[in-house]
Amino acid sequence: MGQAPDAHRYRWLSADNLKFPAPVDSLDARFPTPPGYQRVAVAPGSFGEWLRGLPLAAPGTPVLNNSGETVYPGDDPYVAAVVAIDVGAGDLQQSSDAITRLHAEWLWGSDKPDAISYRSASKLDMPFSRWAKGQRLLASGPNVFWVVKGKPRDPTYNDFRQYIDAVMLWSNNVSLAMRASHVADPAQLTAGDFFLQTRGKGHALLVLDVAQKPTGERVALLGQALQNPAQSMHVMRLGQATAWFSMRPPNHVLTPRGGEFSWADLERLEPKLEPKDE
Repeated sequence: MGQAPDAHRYRWLSADNLKFPAPVDSLDARFPTPPGYQRVAVAPGSFGEWLRGLPLAAPGTPVLNNSGETVYPGDDPYVAAVVAIDVGAGDLQQSSDAITRLHAEWLWGSDKPDAISYRSASKLDMPFSRWAKGQRLLASGPNVFWVVKGKPRDPTYNDFRQYIDAVMLWSNNVSLAMRASHVADPAQLTAGDFFLQTRGKGHALLVLDVAQKPTGERVALLGQALQNPAQSMHVMRLGQATAWFSMRPPNHVLTPRGGEFSWADLERLEPKLEPKDE
């Protein structure tokens, strides 16, 4: 297999209290572009570049739920690879939550903890900076608010992981949409963007990488974590043929199990959301 993933950039790999499949290579090593295509350039240090190096479990790894039960076997025709990251002990890391988790992991692994901030379903800003100050999230009916529970300290990865669980508990597809920015021009599609449905049960589809022909035709690697219960984040494929999905706006993006996504659903998490004065 390829070079081992960098445990400094992907910090959960060094956490001995988490259960995840062993990483053997990265997304870009596992999935070369189709003939005639080249990967679209991404900015150094960006979310898209980070996703391109995402650690993957060995081929044939099954998709598991948070209880460790097999959801899809390792030879499932629609699963191209499983991301080597934990699902979590609780039924939290579902659909849009998996995007939040990866985005936060990118910022944490980039040593930018002050840029980590998301929003609750009740529209409360949830910056990690408040968690590091000893504040915690407490429910009051349908709402959640901050309370002081401890003293400020230099946060550890374990502190960060507890914060992310709290964020996933209090957020949903709608609150992620409030935190995100709509990408109006499909030509601006880049790794790290995602298709987000807030209608019905809702679902989210993460763009892991994008490749393009000189003629302008584009394909993308897509990832998802289905819900009810929480499941392994995995790279999708179109049957046994390929993991690269054709991107032909305004035609909808058709996916197995995840349904179809409109280009009106395309969103992006900006690098930083400035927390409000506390």
